[in-house]
Amino acid sequence: MTIDELARLGRTTTRHVRALQTRGLIPHPHLVGRTGVYDEAHLQRLRAVLRLQRQGFSLAAIGALVDAWQRGATLDDVLGLVAGHAPCDEDDDLFGWAGYEGRGATRGDDVVSVVPTTLFAQTS
Repeated sequence: MTIDELARLGRTTTRHVRALQTRGLIPHPHLVGRTGVYDEAHLQRLRAVLRLQRQGFSLAAIGALVDAWQRGATLDDVLGLVAGHAPCDEDDDLFGWAGYEGRGATRGDDVVSVVPTTLFAQTS
């Protein structure tokens, strides 16, 4: 399909398609002579990018997701979470210890914790 057909099927403009290509969010077309030819994979990627934009993702965030996807990264990799991390017990959760163990701390270590609080102005 041509860029005009791709844009029409994606319900956007050719200008927007080209802008997304420039940012690396949509691959460039295959060239047949001097004509760019787009396929179903281009359309799927365009629709995915447009859907993420509608959901409020910035182009930079979409770029990071596309890059991670192309590298074969998992959602855990992208978010920096550990898959299958065992849930902590109630006391660990209550005192916030579970978060420190994940960072290499052990129970014998001295840990400083800052607890946010809300201050209220007393009025007469």
